[in-house]
Amino acid sequence: MFELPWMLTGLMALGIPIAIHLLHRQKTTPINWGAMMFLQASDVLKKKRRNLDHWLLLLARIALLLLLVLLLAWPILPAGAVKQLSGGSSADVVIVLDHSISTGILDGRRTVFAHEIAAAKRIAGALSRQDTLSIVIAGHRPYSLTQFPVPVSDNARVRSKLFSPLYQLPMGMAGASIPAAIQQARRAARRGALFDKVIFVVSDQRVVSWQPRLGAEWKAAYGGKSAGKHLAVFDLPVIAHSALSDIAIGPLHIEPSFPAVGRRATVMFSVSNSGPLSVASIPIDLLYDGAPMDHIMIPRLQAGRSTTGIMHLRIASAGSHWITVRTGIQDALAADNQSTAVVQAWKHIPVLIIDSQLGAVGRLRASRYIRAALQPSTSTRLGLAQPVVMSVSSARNARLSQYRVVIVNDPSTLPAGLISRLHAFARSGKGVWFILGRHANRGFVNSQLPAGGFAIGTMGNVQSAGKHHPIIVIRDADSPLLRPLRELHRNAIVGVTLLKWNTLIPADAREKVLLATARGAPLMLSQSVGDSGGQVVIWTTGVGGHWNDWPLQAGSFLPLVNQTVYELAMGARRLTERPYINPGVPIVWTGSDTPAIESAAILDPHGLIHSVTPQLITGGHYLVTWGHTGLPGLYTLSFKPGKSRAKVYFNVNINRSNLNPAVLSPTDMQWLTSHDYIRKQINTHEIAAALGTVTRNFSLWPILAILVLLMLLVETWLCRNMAQLTRPADLPANELPAMSLL
Repeated sequence: MFELPWMLTGLMALGIPIAIHLLHRQKTTPINWGAMMFLQASDVLKKKRRNLDHWLLLLARIALLLLLVLLLAWPILPAGAVKQLSGGSSADVVIVLDHSISTGILDGRRTVFAHEIAAAKRIAGALSRQDTLSIVIAGHRPYSLTQFPVPVSDNARVRSKLFSPLYQLPMGMAGASIPAAIQQARRAARRGALFDKVIFVVSDQRVVSWQPRLGAEWKAAYGGKSAGKHLAVFDLPVIAHSALSDIAIGPLHIEPSFPAVGRRATVMFSVSNSGPLSVASIPIDLLYDGAPMDHIMIPRLQAGRSTTGIMHLRIASAGSHWITVRTGIQDALAADNQSTAVVQAWKHIPVLIIDSQLGAVGRLRASRYIRAALQPSTSTRLGLAQPVVMSVSSARNARLSQYRVVIVNDPSTLPAGLISRLHAFARSGKGVWFILGRHANRGFVNSQLPAGGFAIGTMGNVQSAGKHHPIIVIRDADSPLLRPLRELHRNAIVGVTLLKWNTLIPADAREKVLLATARGAPLMLSQSVGDSGGQVVIWTTGVGGHWNDWPLQAGSFLPLVNQTVYELAMGARRLTERPYINPGVPIVWTGSDTPAIESAAILDPHGLIHSVTPQLITGGHYLVTWGHTGLPGLYTLSFKPGKSRAKVYFNVNINRSNLNPAVLSPTDMQWLTSHDYIRKQINTHEIAAALGTVTRNFSLWPILAILVLLMLLVETWLCRNMAQLTRPADLPANELPAMSLL
């Protein structure tokens, strides 16, 4: 049989040398002349020899083309056809080791991954000395330990290159894809010179890793085809049977969400016990940038139960910090015994409030509720937001660059130059908050603001509640601006009496309605401005106490006002200063272009350093992006020179779905075997028997290759002889026939 039978169409080329031979036959007509008697008889013999060599050369060229076509078609001698040839065949063997997070489960005194290594050693011990061996690690990205297969006969290389590195691998923290690992194993097997390929998949049989019934992934694993007769894939399961309970620390919830320097922050988290036994005396430690800050002890946690832990810390400096909560208890799985979050501490947020009062004379009473919400304490040092209230006339010449947020509180008009400066302020990556109350008018919203760059929408008439006060409902539950309201665990803001509001039709689809009445009238909207993270927030009801009693509802008003200011102050940092990043989501950092950055580097959870190049973007900012975040853990971004900029931290979460305990069912295995993706499921005692069932065919390719080379030598030798026979004979002068002239 042939591996590439379509190459046999090249047999039609056998007619080429025959056609050339027929076209170049010499047709001669003998002419007798007087001197013929003097020619030597050897010339006649040479002519006969040339004719014989012509036929031999023709046969050699036909044989050469025939062997070349057969060589390209890759002929295979089936096992058993010639016992002497097939009995001593060998194979390139690849072992796929599952290194997903679930293989870190303790089964007795060893992890599941340690049991997988033991199974791999048994497979290596069952191989013949003519076989080769490769090992592929199935982690968040599958990879082969060696570039080329290692001969099994080389015991030293098998130990040093294949098995010794396995004991140096850190604990698996991410998921794995068995189809992707098999695809990588096929690549590793193709680098071997032997014809037969055998793959052993050693795993804990988790469904989340095997991905059964996903035909596209499995077809890609085999290059769009099933395994084939010369590739055998065996499944060798290593199932965990841990007698220990698993204690897991859930994601951290930090309050306030924007912690301030010098103020106490509260860290809340869940501690769960997935069983099967109850656990007593669970120690919990809180680390701040790696230094211990707090410690608590959970007396007992029943199987299948969870509890909430609360710990505290005080942030000492502004900038990026990482907080870890961990337990040192020995349980079934160590990977989920800790949880990390990244926080960005702020020293203060300067806020400018432009009051509705036009002149500088007066007490600016309209903004008293906003100011009190941002700074409820008499001590200005304790407040994160640092509000400054100005009248419209005073704000005309204010230096906006020294503020992070500007609140425009219900003015009837603003100078055109100030509106343009506010729009440039937002485009630079900062926040503007318009509060439209009883002083707002159509001319200001529909004409003045669009002329200055703010197209926030079209304002209509003032609406009154009438007898029935509308309920305020949350329209965009995913907005970070509404985080305090979501934590009320209610579908509506209960207790707020809404009397009047301005109707506003949003400008376009990019403008999001966050809060609205039950009939859909917008009350709070947000809109992005520019490419640097700038944002505009619009409220259509005032906060002066005339149109609603919201300022008196401190349970929702204070946190909502502060959260709005915090989010507006974030700007482009909104994309970077997050407590968690999901696996695979790129790291994104932006910062001012002063001071200058020479270079940057990222330290990953394995301790490897990766160089990154900061890019200058519009708006006078640096941008750093890096997408290789498939491995959970802490990533550290550092800059050169290091004294000018502090390090920035990013944390990639563990994907909890990778801990799904479901394993392959008999139905799943039947689907895999019926599609020839897996030949058979075996145990460690069946390894030798499985190797014996592999069809060890014998490839005739090496023999044909040698014959092609020999035929090339024969063809060259015949061509050389033909060239010598066709040269004119050199006769001595005394042997030339005598000619006489009459």
